[in-house]
Amino acid sequence: MIERRKFLRLQAPIGLTYKKAGTQKRDKGLLISLLKNIGGGGIRFIAREDLAEGDILELEIEIPHLGQAIKAEGEVVWFSHSKEKDRDVREAGIRFRSIQSKDLQKILDYVHTTGIG
Repeated sequence: MIERRKFLRLQAPIGLTYKKAGTQKRDKGLLISLLKNIGGGGIRFIAREDLAEGDILELEIEIPHLGQAIKAEGEVVWFSHSKEKDRDVREAGIRFRSIQSKDLQKILDYVHTTGIG
């Protein structure tokens, strides 16, 4: 299998808050989840609802030891929904569409120092 990723991925239980772009707080609003992995190009996370390829999400990523959450906008590039031991499992892969360069650098630094040591 050929690896197509441009960035190293780190498997780490990192907090995430997300919502579909354009939804109001009175709608479904913010959903809290955990990342399965993170890298400079995007994230993989446990979704709390069904998503579709192309959905745009507003993200707040809680990197440990940073004072503020990293805000970004991402696009769903894949989504899977399966059953495991009588529970629904939803996962999504997100590609960053909009993220400040200083925040991207924080992610890259975190992945590098935590993943490589």
